[in-house]
Amino acid sequence: MSQKNFKRFYLENILDFLWRQWSALGVAGGAYAQDLWAIDPEALLVFSLPIARYEPRLFDEIIDWLVINAKWIDIQRLRAIIRNKDEKTKRLLSAAAHMVSNEAKTYSRKWRAIAELYKYNSDSKAEILFKTKEGKSHPEPRETSLTYSDYGFLRGKFILRRLSKKVPINTGCNIRFLLRGLFGIGSRAECILFLLRYDAGHPSEVAEAIGLSVRGTQDTLIELAESGLVLTRIKGKRKIEYWLSKKRWWEFLTGMKYEDIKKPVWLNWISIFSGLRDVWDVLCEIEKPNSDYMKSSKLRQAMEEIRCKFLIRGIVTAVPPDIHTPVNKYEKEFQSFIKKVLGAKDGTDK
Repeated sequence: MSQKNFKRFYLENILDFLWRQWSALGVAGGAYAQDLWAIDPEALLVFSLPIARYEPRLFDEIIDWLVINAKWIDIQRLRAIIRNKDEKTKRLLSAAAHMVSNEAKTYSRKWRAIAELYKYNSDSKAEILFKTKEGKSHPEPRETSLTYSDYGFLRGKFILRRLSKKVPINTGCNIRFLLRGLFGIGSRAECILFLLRYDAGHPSEVAEAIGLSVRGTQDTLIELAESGLVLTRIKGKRKIEYWLSKKRWWEFLTGMKYEDIKKPVWLNWISIFSGLRDVWDVLCEIEKPNSDYMKSSKLRQAMEEIRCKFLIRGIVTAVPPDIHTPVNKYEKEFQSFIKKVLGAKDGTDK
């Protein structure tokens, strides 16, 4: 497969994956999700907005969903995840937050905090927001949205359809929202979800995985342990680990026998999406004039970086090909890896 075709294959699989994820959250899209992992809305949102520029309907449905479900997003965690992202991604998120703050009046104040973070500070003309799957900009709209112009993007006026549904919190993949309903938005729900997946966790380990500060995570775990339902034990050089009775917790959360519960898989989506975005950025970069050797070298380097990220604890969906895999087999194995990660169906290769 040529690099051009591989880029198209990659984009289409990513978009199909995003439709499934957002449909499982309540977006009016028609995609059917059978994925058994726990969805991470903050990490998903930060990853989705730049990629959804290639699928305008998905982009607008995400905004529609945010307005309907504004209360469920953890703004503190969202700010932590976006902090190290590129400038365009930050401006896209701020533009989306501006729309939500205007439309979801009850939650206007918390969303305005994101909207005011990353405005466009340049005298140059704003860029077209949407692109074709070949990477070409859509025609400039006759009437533009002033909201998006403030953040450096040109798009036509946006009409909110309000067709998204409220998050179905009792489905397995939406366990995060069930826990947020119980514990509120914040680190408590994230810590419990992590401990439902692993045998135990040290505060620094838990903090890195959930995308929050070590100090805040540690304070939360200490408070949870005071309930007697989250337990502690010493491991190694007097390090305190936190754990819980999975059987007791899962039966409480679902009202089912432990053996009958289809437990969603917890994945480190922050790292997964970071790796997937790195590969996409390289696929866009190598389209520029360059030698075939440099293109192959950059692509292989990006694939090796994503390999390292996917081998972080918690990412068990698939294993990327090893760097020592022969060149003639590497790309094919990497395509297979992407399909497994994203739950792609056969026949998506175009």
